[in-house]
Amino acid sequence: MISDTKLKPLDMRIFKLLFFTFLFFATIAGAQLFQRPFSHLESVVKKYAYFVEQKLTELNAPGAAIAIVHGDSVIYTKCFGVRALGRFEPITLHTTFRIASLSKGFAAVLAGLLVQDGVLNWDDKIIKHLPAFALKNEAHTQNLTIRHILSHASGLPSHSYDNLVEADVPFPMIIDQLKTAPCVWPVGQNYNYQNVIYSLIGDVIKSATGLDYQQLVQSRLFTPLKMTDASLTLEALLINSNHASPHMRRRGKWTLTEVTESYYAVAPAAGVNASILDMAKWVQVLLGGRPDIVSSKVIGDVTAPVIKTRRELRRYHWNGRARHAYYGLGWRIFDYADTKLVFHSGGVRGYVSQIAFLPEHDLGIVVLLNSNIENIFVSTFLDIYFSPDKYLSNL
Repeated sequence: MISDTKLKPLDMRIFKLLFFTFLFFATIAGAQLFQRPFSHLESVVKKYAYFVEQKLTELNAPGAAIAIVHGDSVIYTKCFGVRALGRFEPITLHTTFRIASLSKGFAAVLAGLLVQDGVLNWDDKIIKHLPAFALKNEAHTQNLTIRHILSHASGLPSHSYDNLVEADVPFPMIIDQLKTAPCVWPVGQNYNYQNVIYSLIGDVIKSATGLDYQQLVQSRLFTPLKMTDASLTLEALLINSNHASPHMRRRGKWTLTEVTESYYAVAPAAGVNASILDMAKWVQVLLGGRPDIVSSKVIGDVTAPVIKTRRELRRYHWNGRARHAYYGLGWRIFDYADTKLVFHSGGVRGYVSQIAFLPEHDLGIVVLLNSNIENIFVSTFLDIYFSPDKYLSNL
């Protein structure tokens, strides 16, 4: 038995030499393994930066702002183009954009903070906080919870009464109209994307805390995170001289268009304005970098799969890597290349935005555009990250 064998002095010297030689090379190998991810990432970012510049030039896009975050470091930020065609004012790190449905992530995290505080519970019935709320079906009215509205599982048809939002009908009147909306699926069983009923979380929060939704987003998230360019109203966007204006393509050309009031009325769903610098800080939070402000428990709660969203596998350019799709609470979750991808996109007249992060890789990206081009910049970044040899191998 080896355990019973005694080594002679010469054998011991040889053993020590072999052992420390092994340890030396193992340490070097370990260092190389440790360095490889960042070296790989440097190459990915270089290739991605080249792709972005080429693609924006090809599309003749008015402007863009992009940030990539690794751990607690912002490893890439770049601003392209102008805030408004014809005005020659460059987009900067502090230029604010409408981020549209990326706003949903802020609403869900704020709700998670209040759950953590014991003020709310994910399975609270909506009527507990809003007794006058009603849907057409009494069972739906009685059973609808915070979890259901934040995961788009209310049982209502997709985009119920978005047309009224776009017509600038006041939000309380739209909520009252929900009494007439058909309840076509049992609560909690089907995914159908919503903006109106999602934004009920703002009313729930005000009922539970006595504070306006906007006030709490500011005090619990924007201010402590030093998101100094972020806001939640049309007035706040326009009063800031450094804001990006929206552009629409007409007859093959980009045309400057007005910023509309629509969707600011549903602030939890689509009301946030932010700069790329703000959003880089937000990605750092989502990667767990600010546990003093948002705990890993809250992030875990909102990014846990709630309901399947199979159709979403076909909506984005995932290059066959996405196998399963879900919606959590304010976030899309994909099984992408055998790892968890948390994602959301947003679009509102002349603005497009996307955000994504890979928790297991400690990596995230956000892209803001002031035109309604098809946003392939996040999916391409992921493609380069997982298959760098496909892209510009000469770099």
